[in-house]
Amino acid sequence: MNLLENIKFKLESVYLGLRHKIEVWHYSSKYPDYIDNEYNLGHLKHIWGIKSGIDFTSNKAHFYTMNDIEIIYSRKDKLYSLSVETALGFDNKSEECEYLQELLGYFTDFMSKNNYSSNFVKTFFCSSPIIINSAETIEELYINFKMYVDGYCSVYGKDD
Repeated sequence: MNLLENIKFKLESVYLGLRHKIEVWHYSSKYPDYIDNEYNLGHLKHIWGIKSGIDFTSNKAHFYTMNDIEIIYSRKDKLYSLSVETALGFDNKSEECEYLQELLGYFTDFMSKNNYSSNFVKTFFCSSPIIINSAETIEELYINFKMYVDGYCSVYGKDD
């Protein structure tokens, strides 16, 4: 590495380090629960997740692991979002349903262990019948996903 490349590398490192410190200061002053770690990314906060079996890191589920299912909270929008890994191959719809039901089981365990109700009443008619992956509460997020899984599996759960 010649002298100019070395100087350029040092300046970029200093710039990126300073930029990171400013971002951390900004988010920690705006959101009191913000901590500079793998569970916080700007206004987003990783709440919970189940790490994918094909993620070979020794870490628990967080932003930088591959997760089969996870809950992310947007502090800016005040909404919870659910993400489900869909880049998987299955031989048939029954296997897809088994996977989704397994994820629902993990979500149900999370709800129970953290004293969230899994009996959220969601109005379907005269409301938005589209199942969305954002909600104002974790209970609503859970019931959105439960309705999707139960509905999907009742339609596609049996192979012809």
